[in-house]
Amino acid sequence: MLENNFTKQLVLIGGGHANVQVLKKLCMNRIKGLHTVLISESYEATYSGMTPGYIHKDFSKEEISIDLQRLCFNAGATFIKDKVVKIETNNQKLELQNFYSINYDLLSINTGSISNSKKISLENSSKCFFVKPISVLVKNLGKIDQIIKNKKNKIVIIGGGVASYELAFSLVKRYEEPLKITILGKKILGEKNLNQKTKNKLRAIAKNLGIKEYLGEVVSISETNLTLKNGEKIDCNFSLLSTGANIDMWLLESNLNKDESGFIAVDKYLLSTNYKNIFVTGDACSIENNIRAKSGVMAVRQGEILKENIFLKITGKKLIKFRPQKNWLYLIGTYKNYALLNYFFLSFHGRWCWKLKVWIDKNFINKFKFTENQNMTKKNFELENSKDNKMYCQGCGSKVSKSTLVNYIKKIDNNVDLRDSSIINNNSSKILQTIDHIKLFSSLNPFDFGKISYLHSQNDILAAGGVVKSLSVSLGIPFSRNFIEKFYLEYFMEGIKSEANKDECLISSGHSYQSRESGITLTLNGEIKSNSSKNSAREGDLIYLSKPLGTGYLLAAYFNNSEMLSSNDFEKIIKSLMKGNLFAVNSARSSGCHTMTDISGYGLSSHLIDICHSSDLSSRLIINKNILINSNLDLLKIFQSTGFENNYKSTSKYIEISEKHPLKNILYDPQTNGPMLMAIERKNKEKFENYFSDKFDNKPILIGRFVNKSKKIIYVDE
Repeated sequence: MLENNFTKQLVLIGGGHANVQVLKKLCMNRIKGLHTVLISESYEATYSGMTPGYIHKDFSKEEISIDLQRLCFNAGATFIKDKVVKIETNNQKLELQNFYSINYDLLSINTGSISNSKKISLENSSKCFFVKPISVLVKNLGKIDQIIKNKKNKIVIIGGGVASYELAFSLVKRYEEPLKITILGKKILGEKNLNQKTKNKLRAIAKNLGIKEYLGEVVSISETNLTLKNGEKIDCNFSLLSTGANIDMWLLESNLNKDESGFIAVDKYLLSTNYKNIFVTGDACSIENNIRAKSGVMAVRQGEILKENIFLKITGKKLIKFRPQKNWLYLIGTYKNYALLNYFFLSFHGRWCWKLKVWIDKNFINKFKFTENQNMTKKNFELENSKDNKMYCQGCGSKVSKSTLVNYIKKIDNNVDLRDSSIINNNSSKILQTIDHIKLFSSLNPFDFGKISYLHSQNDILAAGGVVKSLSVSLGIPFSRNFIEKFYLEYFMEGIKSEANKDECLISSGHSYQSRESGITLTLNGEIKSNSSKNSAREGDLIYLSKPLGTGYLLAAYFNNSEMLSSNDFEKIIKSLMKGNLFAVNSARSSGCHTMTDISGYGLSSHLIDICHSSDLSSRLIINKNILINSNLDLLKIFQSTGFENNYKSTSKYIEISEKHPLKNILYDPQTNGPMLMAIERKNKEKFENYFSDKFDNKPILIGRFVNKSKKIIYVDE
């Protein structure tokens, strides 16, 4: 009997301080029947509490970031890197900027806020950086560094709140050059929860650091100055906008109830006041009759209730009320590892306050760091009214529902009569055909996986000298219903189509079924465009790769929660997986190449050995770090894909390589949509490299040459 049949879809929008707590709870608790999707514009979430410390270089980028893709993997959720642009509450549907729309049964919005610039005119030449969302400020630090490096040190921070002071202190500590910082706002330190002692200390610290204060309201910003409402101008090289919060346009335009300030109105359970299947938390919301200042502290506190209420909601239990604090602890970083503590009438400034702040912040963010432990014990819960205990059929009894399939076909095709097969016109008497099956990577966007599946299969046709003309597809999607079944079918197919359309490839037939193991099977048919065979390599031919290797062991490391891989590293892996080989192949063909093969599941050694055997040659390789997607050799040494051992056993006897060679394991690493291996005549070396570089801005990777047949097939030099 299947343990998990998806019947409800929970969609989380934004990786804010509240939604990440929901995912963390899902890491330790499983709800049978629940399918979860996180939509975020970035692979990582920046923790605002530690950002000032990052700016003044006390913390690394990794220390202040939550890896959302890895969090989703451990939570059993699907991660989609995109932006929501519209919500249709009546249809329970979200329109995305880049991908297909997504439906939800239950929705949690935790997108944070953006700096409010409604009343300020920004000229195109103005150098104005928004402080909210905090992740945007972090990304812009490099630009700010360059401005300061050019001796342009007049800075105005617009907004007179605590955040402006903490930011000013961080900038002073970050740069060796003296800065001329002005904090400008309609009010200075107007937060109600700050006691007078704290306000006095903040202003005294600012004064000692040469930071000026100025009362005023900015109406416009140009390249060289700010203009105030009273007509006064203030010179500046750049400004930082740390004013009050605002919400994204798609939320403003939604029919979710708003308060008088324009924020989403929620009740005491953090549910929208007019849609009881939508939770809203953090800066984007205001609680009825309990208006509080926008802050990261409030978002964290709401997350503690949100994670419980989502579980209670979908399991049909009574929800918990959120009771917002009237006052909370402020810990404001100042300088030289000092911080200022404010709580009710208490106010302290010292190193111990900084240590307390660091302890609290790290205690929070470390909840979302994972050691190399993939199999965490989970508690099991069931959806409300879950009575689904039936045995699921296999074979044709497991097919996707006809309504889901027909609705999708009608959107993309003119096959209104639902023919059982298609006519394919082929100009050649010979056709190429290949078949591949790939299982879905956990937590990966199914659209991206569809692209990867096509490109992986396309490689076999390209290596044989062909171009893809048609395909047949079989989709295995999770046992599911309604929105979830539709989600997987559409995303798989749209991903495949995004690449197939580039080849003008006809999708001639298909099959879809529900299964315990999701995946895609593709049968590609191609026409021969050039002569290509594995027996055409010649002595002296150079051996090139079209792109680096390493997807096998790197994915193994990432999904085993290795701390040696960050979200940025994962993004590089995904980019490599989604990089096709078509142009590289055309570059090789135009340079006289008639021998090539794709590096796939059997690894570099096996595919190179095939060419050597067929061409009656050996090969001599010189390999270094430029052959790898990730240059950290410890990863290559420690982690192995499940196919590594079989590859090693079947090919190592044909290879002469030092046991101490640091890249030895890459020879046996299985690849998904790996590089193309191409044999290029030495006389065509410059032509091939120039042709290739014109497209990719980098050269193909030269790894060796073919030599006379010898005792071993592959020789790897030190």
